[in-house]
Amino acid sequence: MNPSGIKRSRSASLVLMLALAVSLAACSQQLSKTLDNSPDPELDRPGVFPNINVAGGEPPGKLMTPAELKTATEGLKAKGARNDPRTAEAARQHSATTNAALEKTAATHAKKALSEIQERCGEPGADATKCPQ
Repeated sequence: MNPSGIKRSRSASLVLMLALAVSLAACSQQLSKTLDNSPDPELDRPGVFPNINVAGGEPPGKLMTPAELKTATEGLKAKGARNDPRTAEAARQHSATTNAALEKTAATHAKKALSEIQERCGEPGADATKCPQ
């Protein structure tokens, strides 16, 4: 113990500092990717501004060949054909029911809301623009 009564533990401090240094070193690569403030290369060309109305060059990556596209399309159509038609019909019926309820609410909501507002005309804080003049 030192004279102030606080026990010194140099080995614990050393281990803590070493763990902190290792964790910061592991994060530094991700941090540098996250905080990339390098300028856009398009803006570095002197006297030229990027034109958003002009399409860029070739897209990155490889485009599908017509044969690959045909194979992928046929695979998706085959998966679609395996779907249960009852599921689609149930979704259509639910949608029709929901739409009918929404249409009914839309037809009556405005009149109902306006009548509720007008019932409060004359009360303090009532919206005078909605009250009959």
